[in-house]
Amino acid sequence: MKRLSIVSAAVLSALVIAPSMAKTGNEPGSIYVGPRIGLFGTDSDRRVIEDNRIQSFGGGFDSAMGGIEAGFQFTPEWGYRVYYDYLRGDLETSGSSTSTGSALGIDLLYNFTPKFYGSIGINGTEFSDVSNRFLRVGAGYKEFLNENWALSIEGAVQQSDGDLTEFMFMTGLRYYFGGAQQPTYTKPEPAPAPVAPPKPEPVDSDGDGVMDDKDKCPNTQLGYKVDADGCVMYANETVTRELVVTFGLNSAEISADQKSDIRETAEFLREYPQLDIVIEGHTDDTGAATYNQQLSDRRAKSVGDSLINDFGIAAERVSTVGYGESRPKYPNNSSENRAKNRRIEAVMSVTKRVPIEN
Repeated sequence: MKRLSIVSAAVLSALVIAPSMAKTGNEPGSIYVGPRIGLFGTDSDRRVIEDNRIQSFGGGFDSAMGGIEAGFQFTPEWGYRVYYDYLRGDLETSGSSTSTGSALGIDLLYNFTPKFYGSIGINGTEFSDVSNRFLRVGAGYKEFLNENWALSIEGAVQQSDGDLTEFMFMTGLRYYFGGAQQPTYTKPEPAPAPVAPPKPEPVDSDGDGVMDDKDKCPNTQLGYKVDADGCVMYANETVTRELVVTFGLNSAEISADQKSDIRETAEFLREYPQLDIVIEGHTDDTGAATYNQQLSDRRAKSVGDSLINDFGIAAERVSTVGYGESRPKYPNNSSENRAKNRRIEAVMSVTKRVPIEN
């Protein structure tokens, strides 16, 4: 009874001091202290000396226990505790003989959930001055009554180095202080999902009204219409070039002032290499028709040769034909009209795609 009085005094002292501490549960740094009572199953092979004779225990939960425990939580899952238990057991005798003892040990605790935990540790258990060292394994359940107080129920089994196997079942009242303010169990939070960087603001680098992420034709020139892909819109346009060279009476010679028209025609042919040119020669009705036919051939050939020899147009792109006096452009009823009919003509046209302007 003296030992139980010591235990009770220690518990009361802890409870008097504890209220000044911070409130907590299973958070790192939390501390608890409190009494516990229960039943102890002594191994029937355990031997003690009582009344000057060797005696044994009956087996089963034949002993009562009461003690105090104190614990410290160093992570949300892991902690440890120390404990002292006073033991009083009935011996296997015909009388009412009993034996007293104690257990002093330390356990490592692991919280599986906010309420369920396991323990493993070592202790020294003594009856009638006979002490044995034990490895103890247990499991328990705790329920918080409020922010500081928790009720625990626990069972354990211990095995000695001398083949003693003993059991215990106990309940305790714990007072928690220190550590965090809330008596809750916190499992490690999963790593947060990577946060995608913010999308950049849309940019229209070439100023055509289509954002860069949708612009399939970057760097379009300003001033032209574009489609939904940012590409310049085009329209078909037919370009026509007409060459007219006039000649003197009974002549196939090209005058110097008409060379510029032939040069511009050569440039047009170089710009559109897909085109060929047909040069048509004509005369007025002066003279015989047979002679005029030959003269129109010479006039057409004269201009064709100039394109080839003077301006570098490939010969296979140039062809000539004479029509004599058969295709007058104007009536041959005056000297002015006859001068206009002494000519060559060439008409070229090409359809090309041109950008549409805004």
